[in-house]
Amino acid sequence: MGKDKIQLTAQYQDAVKKRSDRLMNYFLAAFFGCGLLLAPFYGTWSIALGVGSLSMLCYYSAKRMLPGSDLYQYVLSFVLAVFMAQFIYQMHGLFEMHFFAFIASAILITYQKWKLQIPLTVAVVVHHAALGYLQNLGYDKIYFTQLDLLSLQTFIIHVILAAVIFFICGLWAFQLKKSGEIQISQMVENNLLQQEAMMLNERRKNHETLELAYMNEQKAREEAEQANQAKSIFLATMSHEIRTPMNGVLGMASLLNETPLTEQQRMYTETIETCGEGLLNVINDILDFSKIESGNMEIEQEEFELRGCIEDVLDIFGAKAAKLGLELVYQIGEEVPFQLVGDDLRLRQVLTNLVGNAMKFTTEGEIFITAGAKTIGDKGEIELEFKVKDTGIGIPADKLGRLFKSFSQVDSSTTRKYGGTGLGLAISEKLIRLMNGNIWVESEPGKGSVFSFTIRSRKGTRTLTPLHHYNMGDHAGKRILVVDDNLTNRAILKNQLESWKLVPVMAASGNEAIEILKRDSGFDLILTDMQMPYMDGHELARAAKELRPHVPVILLSSAGDELDKENRQRFHSVMRKPVKQHILGKNILSGLSELKNNLSEQRTVQEKLPSNFSVLYPMDILVAEDNLINQQVILHVLDKLGYEPEIAENGKEVLVKINLRFYDVILMDMQMPEMDGMEATKIIRETEANQPVIIALTANTMQGDQQVCLDAGMDDYVSKPIKLEELIEKLKKWSRPGIGNSTAIAG
Repeated sequence: MGKDKIQLTAQYQDAVKKRSDRLMNYFLAAFFGCGLLLAPFYGTWSIALGVGSLSMLCYYSAKRMLPGSDLYQYVLSFVLAVFMAQFIYQMHGLFEMHFFAFIASAILITYQKWKLQIPLTVAVVVHHAALGYLQNLGYDKIYFTQLDLLSLQTFIIHVILAAVIFFICGLWAFQLKKSGEIQISQMVENNLLQQEAMMLNERRKNHETLELAYMNEQKAREEAEQANQAKSIFLATMSHEIRTPMNGVLGMASLLNETPLTEQQRMYTETIETCGEGLLNVINDILDFSKIESGNMEIEQEEFELRGCIEDVLDIFGAKAAKLGLELVYQIGEEVPFQLVGDDLRLRQVLTNLVGNAMKFTTEGEIFITAGAKTIGDKGEIELEFKVKDTGIGIPADKLGRLFKSFSQVDSSTTRKYGGTGLGLAISEKLIRLMNGNIWVESEPGKGSVFSFTIRSRKGTRTLTPLHHYNMGDHAGKRILVVDDNLTNRAILKNQLESWKLVPVMAASGNEAIEILKRDSGFDLILTDMQMPYMDGHELARAAKELRPHVPVILLSSAGDELDKENRQRFHSVMRKPVKQHILGKNILSGLSELKNNLSEQRTVQEKLPSNFSVLYPMDILVAEDNLINQQVILHVLDKLGYEPEIAENGKEVLVKINLRFYDVILMDMQMPEMDGMEATKIIRETEANQPVIIALTANTMQGDQQVCLDAGMDDYVSKPIKLEELIEKLKKWSRPGIGNSTAIAG
């Protein structure tokens, strides 16, 4: 309403101004003509032409020079006063000529501005006072009045009457303006009333339609909520039904791999494991995508150590990279804090997707992960920037836009040649957005790709158990010969050694390293890669020992430390690539300290199920599981570890068995007939005096499942298919000194 009123007022005032300006043209012409008509009486032609022309020129010049201003109107008021003085002079003081001042005052009313009376009033008062005073002093040819003497009383009465007339004309102009404003307000109100009446009429007409639309909207919302709920239930059910048999497939394959096998049988077993894990990854991708799309995915905010996160991801691909002859390297900027707050699991998932893609499309060269802090806020807020760079086949520029779309790959042949669902990058992009970041890619066909992404985090404050760092202070300044044909590896090793106050000397090949050793005998340790052109790590170690027999040699090998006895003797230690920082530090410190303890940190084939595990971590275990295959998997795993577990097929059997004896740990399936795991757990927590550790076993992976288990009173959570390493870690975590000495309860 206010805006409409302002616009209408401006339009009204503009109309008044234009109309009054047109009238003034006629009035000024009439005033100029009056001057010419009065000129013959006393021969005042020069006054009529000169003063009249100057007055007209003054008005029109002001109007032309100031088109956007109202100043010319005040000039007009003064000009009309000048015309009055001109007429009085032309008629030698004829009293009637004074009435032209009143005529001018009335003319100015058309502008509806009472302030225009002020210049006219001032000019009239000054004119009458000055000329009346001069005439009373005896000056002749003043022509102010035809009286011989103008008394003060007459002058005052004259001025008062003129002032009253001017005041009335100003009041009249003011009232006209107010009247116009009132009319505008009424017009605006009438328009509003008309609009409201039309809107009310429209509302009445559309009321039934709106009610129907509202009812349809409510119904659609309810149906959408029901569909979303049904989708969540379906996902949970599908997850459980798929993961339960997958647990049997992968579990039995793992157990089979622990038995004596021929080379061909081991190959078949590894193929089963690889295919099963591939199928599980596809299932996980679909479930994760569905959870994100339905809004059920939440990002955790827990403290974690970034270096361990990246090293764990590279561990997954270490063996495959060795087979392909690829270098897996990483570098973390010095500005990145040791501990961060965020979702360690989802960050691993993104990095695993990106590194997995890089491995898929890279046949030679390297895959290089970097992490740096892009911006750091005053309150510990950090924007981390990650890059995963490969030397693979690259991506055409016209295909980049399809990368992050769901179920989409660069072209249809990609799926046939490399496999995959086309969901990995789409899921990664959505997870990164949930972590308040962005992802982008730079690529050139034939030269590789760089996938970059950012996430928001902050510096951790909670004390975590850090990886052991070895003190290099006693060895500061010692010289290390680093031999590696990969430039990126050399740069990373150089930075790491310099951060430990050691002095690295770089060689790009075995031949170059031998030449350096021939010239320089001042090296304390040699750090060499295994796979290099012309001269590999074995040959370099043999030649180096002939030149410098007392200098220890550490080998970095993609194949691990599976060396024959002769070759093994040449090395102080052998480390599998990618090398973890703390393991590298331990081996270098050992080499510099000349501790010949034959370090062997990792092996290609490790014993996943140590038979003496139960001796180190004694406990009595009850397994609550209704699925026969899963029972066999878990029983075989625990038997391999040296335990003698008992089985309960549902929650009721669990309650019966714990009344007969105490179990240190219960592995509790969530979904069982008659009584499920959560109900059994609640009863145990409410009734038992001596409480066991209860670890949930579930094939459900929906958001909140873990919290549901913890809320029910369970101590921990293991998802199916069960990973042997994860189960072992959980048993280690919940082992307690002195447990495992349970006795049967008489009864």
